[in-house]
Amino acid sequence: MPELKALAPARIKWALELLELTPDSSVIEIGCGSGIAAERICEQLTGHGSYMGVDQSAAACEAAFARCKAYAPSMKALFWNKPFDARDREPALFDRVLAINVNVFWTDDGTQLRDIRRIMHRDTRLVLVYQTPSADQRSKIARILKQRLAPSFGVVSTKLRTHGGKAMLAAIAEDPFRRRKP
Repeated sequence: MPELKALAPARIKWALELLELTPDSSVIEIGCGSGIAAERICEQLTGHGSYMGVDQSAAACEAAFARCKAYAPSMKALFWNKPFDARDREPALFDRVLAINVNVFWTDDGTQLRDIRRIMHRDTRLVLVYQTPSADQRSKIARILKQRLAPSFGVVSTKLRTHGGKAMLAAIAEDPFRRRKP
């Protein structure tokens, strides 16, 4: 009997659309959880692309690895069980940075967002997606993220969406001189 794939929640589906993945994308997901997004990302990395998931929860990393074990032998998917710290990574390593419901980016003083810039290069796209408890909370988070992202990133946009009565927010940041693929 074939293994059933977990349904991706609307916030994950939306985040993957916003990432604008290519077969050669190099992706880091901060807070990879159980690996639902990781699995969908790896399926799209049919070229020289790669995925790294970072999560401070050992149980989350184990679940994500189990979900993506088919991609591990080719080094297409790696999982790192520790809190995210951009200083542990080589500079300008990733062209897609993803975080879904990772609150530190709007609850801390902005240090984590400034540090992320280190692992990005000119063509990198940062996508932060949140499913918020209310539209008021969504507006608050959008305002804070725009303020925190603006000094370190050239182009910052926020998108709002409601799906099944649930308020969602996406913050997208990229270099204003990013080269667009034809």
